[in-house]
Amino acid sequence: MHDEPASRAAAAARPSLLRSGAFSLVTSAAPLVVALVALPVLTRVLGAERLGLLALAWAWLGYAALLDFGLGRALTRLVAAADAGAPLDAPIGAFVNTAHRMLVVVGALVGAAGAIASPWYVTRVLGVSTDLRTDALVSAILFALTVPAVTGASAPRAVLEARHRFRDVNLVRLPVSIGSFAVPLLLLPITASLSVIAATLAVVRVWAWWRYTALARTEIPHCSDDAPSFAHLRPLLRAGAWMTVSNVLSPLMTFADRFLIGSLVSVSAVALYAVPWEAVTKLWIVPGALTMVLFPAIARLHNSAPEHVVALNTASVRLMTVLVAPVCAIASLLAPWLLQLAGGAQYAGASVTVLRILAIGVAANCIAAVPFTMLQASGRARATATLHLIEIGPFVLLLWFAVTRHGIVGAAAAWTFRVVLDAALLAWRAQSVAPLSSATLLLGASGIAMVGASAWIGATADVASRTPLIAAGLIALATPAALWSQRNSAERLVLERAGGTR
Repeated sequence: MHDEPASRAAAAARPSLLRSGAFSLVTSAAPLVVALVALPVLTRVLGAERLGLLALAWAWLGYAALLDFGLGRALTRLVAAADAGAPLDAPIGAFVNTAHRMLVVVGALVGAAGAIASPWYVTRVLGVSTDLRTDALVSAILFALTVPAVTGASAPRAVLEARHRFRDVNLVRLPVSIGSFAVPLLLLPITASLSVIAATLAVVRVWAWWRYTALARTEIPHCSDDAPSFAHLRPLLRAGAWMTVSNVLSPLMTFADRFLIGSLVSVSAVALYAVPWEAVTKLWIVPGALTMVLFPAIARLHNSAPEHVVALNTASVRLMTVLVAPVCAIASLLAPWLLQLAGGAQYAGASVTVLRILAIGVAANCIAAVPFTMLQASGRARATATLHLIEIGPFVLLLWFAVTRHGIVGAAAAWTFRVVLDAALLAWRAQSVAPLSSATLLLGASGIAMVGASAWIGATADVASRTPLIAAGLIALATPAALWSQRNSAERLVLERAGGTR
């Protein structure tokens, strides 16, 4: 094709999957450092209500990034498959332009709906205090109008990921991720206004959209010559329709707890929940970094070398378990000290319990990211969507009951129960695509069980007991040995290039 200059010839020069994943992990970890510095200051200066509103805005933008009808992932899969030799009935640029335009339109519609609903949500649902109401309303509208930039960035980013331009993707994503915490912190000497924070974050998102687009044009230089068409949208929508269901329902079930806490308990309670949530869910950078490079690799291997998919799945699950489970276990054991560091003395009691419960769910959710990616990248997104359709109704009822009866602790328990069940079901469904051995499945289950045991030890130990510290130290010492035991499969399989084996 005229818009694929030497793409296949360049395949051999692509960086290995593990190196790309490691770079993604490093750049994703930077926001953690910024968050550790920013959260205690933001908690003290902004106050519980303002910080709670800002946490809801973070959730809104995170959810908006996934409202792309599955077109981002579908486009990545299409470009990767085309590079592996799959036939297309039009130039790649036509599909890219069509998806890009569609995503901008969708973002504009969602943003407009959010802006229109903002007065009702701020005043009626959240019941924001009178002196903060105007600032909250303006910031909510600004965050809503940022959505087109968030969704529009998905198409050019999809092209870059399909062509393994992960370094460029991460260098754009880095200031966006850091900005969520750094922008409010840097603005504090000038103002604590949520409206100013929202406007500044909007500028950062628009810059990211522009930069992704400019980089994607270097991969498909004749892209502007290919006209968008609804005919090109159909295959993308067919591939992305079921991804859309998961992309909408999965984050909705992830962020619903904070919105229900804000509605049924208080906005201040959102802050007490958000700090342990933000602390432990930052571990999502690990599956995020790995699955970002896995998805196009699986899509390409599924067409060019399907025999490698099972081995890649096995290595990924083992690596994810050994990386994530020990960290979640240590976080459960050291929860009081971590929250003291992150937010101060006010995050004792219920927030500590929330962190311990969430750590179990985060471990399961991180491991489940591998079978989830395996199913979607191999063209079986219907399986993940069906599971989420079955889960959402009972989960919302369970969450409402749990929040009503047990507040933020109930919310954490309901979410953790759902994601552990979801992990088991995803692993079961993925067995039909890339079967895992009993030993690998047992390793994943044991990792989740270890986090649960650590949470129990931390919760039952006396305040003055050294048992949690000793247990955390033992886990920390054992983790390097566990990683070393997996090095052979990791090097041979996860380091595998998208176009073949190293």
